[in-house]
Amino acid sequence: MKYFKNFYKNFQSRFSSDSKSSYKLLAFLLFALPFLPILPYDKKGDSFYLFGVIEGSVDNFYEVGFGTFGSNEVDILKNPSKFDEGRALFELTKLSEKPIPDAVKHKNHLMEKGLSKDLAFCISMRDFLFNDYFYQIEATKSIHKYKPSPVPIVWFVRSALVGWTLDAIRIPAVDIKMYEQLSKRCSKYENIFPPKGYLNNDFSFPSETK
Repeated sequence: MKYFKNFYKNFQSRFSSDSKSSYKLLAFLLFALPFLPILPYDKKGDSFYLFGVIEGSVDNFYEVGFGTFGSNEVDILKNPSKFDEGRALFELTKLSEKPIPDAVKHKNHLMEKGLSKDLAFCISMRDFLFNDYFYQIEATKSIHKYKPSPVPIVWFVRSALVGWTLDAIRIPAVDIKMYEQLSKRCSKYENIFPPKGYLNNDFSFPSETK
């Protein structure tokens, strides 16, 4: 009888010990999984696609990207290697180095060519808006492709923290209020600037309503 009691105690102790070990292992795995590249992806050319549809462009799944900026930024952009081109925020860094047209210089140039000050202003702002529109599209695409990573915690950091910061500082040069002010001033120049009612699907110019 004593033998069976001892056997039962040993069995119970072993079972309890194994159970605790299993819980510890399970807890460790649950903690470690977000730090591992567990999300399915396909590599196609210079990009990869999470779940086959969400495009990403960063080769290093763990890189956040702040290292792209700094003292060696100019050297990286001047002669980028294949490794540099696959780094986080490389495309956005490259885009930020592109010169921004000077609307004032453009206006002055047009005035030197004989255009009135008001007309020169409207043309220079029209061209500035056109350039800014495509700049914002490219910046948005670069940020969207920067965020994805097969590593869940890295995807979260890029999206929730870094991505939010980039979206906050990347403010378009012209908002809707400024556009409406420009429209009121410049719509009198037909075929130069959209008509006043453009946003309301009214495409008629003043001369057409007389």
